[in-house]
Amino acid sequence: MGLVGGVVGFCLGLPIGLAAAYFVYLRYFAAARRLQDPVIKPLRDLDSETLQATIPHIPLWVKSPDYERVSTYFLIDWMNKFIFDMWPFLDKAICKHINRATRPIFDQYVGQYGIESIEFGELTLGTLPPTFQGIKVYEMLEKELVIEPVIRWASTSNVTVNVKVQSFEVTVQLEDLHIMLTPRVILKSLVPSFPCFANLCVSLMEKPRIDFGLKLLCGDVMAIPGLYQYVQVTAPLAFPFLLQDQLSKQISNLYHWPKVIQIPILDGAR
Repeated sequence: MGLVGGVVGFCLGLPIGLAAAYFVYLRYFAAARRLQDPVIKPLRDLDSETLQATIPHIPLWVKSPDYERVSTYFLIDWMNKFIFDMWPFLDKAICKHINRATRPIFDQYVGQYGIESIEFGELTLGTLPPTFQGIKVYEMLEKELVIEPVIRWASTSNVTVNVKVQSFEVTVQLEDLHIMLTPRVILKSLVPSFPCFANLCVSLMEKPRIDFGLKLLCGDVMAIPGLYQYVQVTAPLAFPFLLQDQLSKQISNLYHWPKVIQIPILDGAR
């Protein structure tokens, strides 16, 4: 009798609990998440606090006159046009490289913490390529060429990772990826042999700005009362901010100037 009562109570309580959670979500959270049209104002109408918060998002060609604006009104700039035309092929090549590079990392966690498998569900960088927002070229006396482009990428990527833990499968989706960085590219030493430079050196002049969202697309795990509300509302609002900051710091620690990635192009004997 106790078993039958427990089963009946579970069957009645589960839909009631899910319905109650749904109405609570609509009442307290759905309204806050509705998309709204952005407020557009001229810079002269902004107060000092809002203007200070806006400064990091102003293009460098506006703040620094020595940066050249990379844009045209009627024609796409040749660099952005080149990347745009090449992007479908670059997308596939980069995704193949990411898949190969992350496979050993995923395999390290299989068998630990109850993880049975980790694999990509979808892996595409989207249809929008990175764009050059500005560029600065230094005139050097040495046999080298120094270029500082401003790169911004508002990605439409679709990246999902399927993690199977104790027979439960959880899918994590990366969305709304936005990256802005200012690398310094040094071509040295300049030589009379194609491609006319022996080494390619890259470093970051500022900490990159990285923004993204994480979404959990869970299957049968989402039937647990209260879990849906946490993973769809509470966790995505808090966790990405911590992860974005840590990711920016790690990238800065590895590649921030004066640290340099040096890629040899030609043999020094040439």
